[in-house]
Amino acid sequence: MRGRLLGWSLALVACAHPPAPAEAPGTSPARYFPLAVGNRWSYRATGGGAETVEQVEIRGVKDGQYQDNRGRTFWVSPDGLRDQSRVLLRGPVEAGRTWTVRLGPDAVEHWRIVSVAEPCSVPAGRFADCVQVESRTAAAGGAELVNRITFAAQVGIVQIRTALLRGKTETPQTDLVLTAYEVAPARPRPSS
Repeated sequence: MRGRLLGWSLALVACAHPPAPAEAPGTSPARYFPLAVGNRWSYRATGGGAETVEQVEIRGVKDGQYQDNRGRTFWVSPDGLRDQSRVLLRGPVEAGRTWTVRLGPDAVEHWRIVSVAEPCSVPAGRFADCVQVESRTAAAGGAELVNRITFAAQVGIVQIRTALLRGKTETPQTDLVLTAYEVAPARPRPSS
């Protein structure tokens, strides 16, 4: 199960379009996922007593969808930042916003934006404008899988923590933290 949790967590790591300069801070999911081919992130992944280094790089773009070195595809649609299976961050980005993603007949994720425009710190640095989202999915034996993802404006995902919640007891499963990154600066969108 740990491998599946870590795999799911790492699959979330990627990017989206930069925001238009006139956009109000915190309103677009794209603000929290800068995207350009060549953008790269390095993460320290821990879980189950093991520690690894995970490298993520945007390798290509086709029809507005960006692919990373793991074969995952990401884009920004009218409903938010997406991957092949789900909306990862719904816009406009505001605390308390919720949405549900049905992954299959018995797999439903319940998402919520926990905080917006809060500072956060990871080994790669301290960031003033971060958003934390949380998803909860029913797991075997009445437990819940809880994923907490923190995005930093103009940087991307800076942390993913997964835990198994049984009653009031939360057991950490995996932790992915940003240790280094290289992203292209946001550019203005072309005028229509």
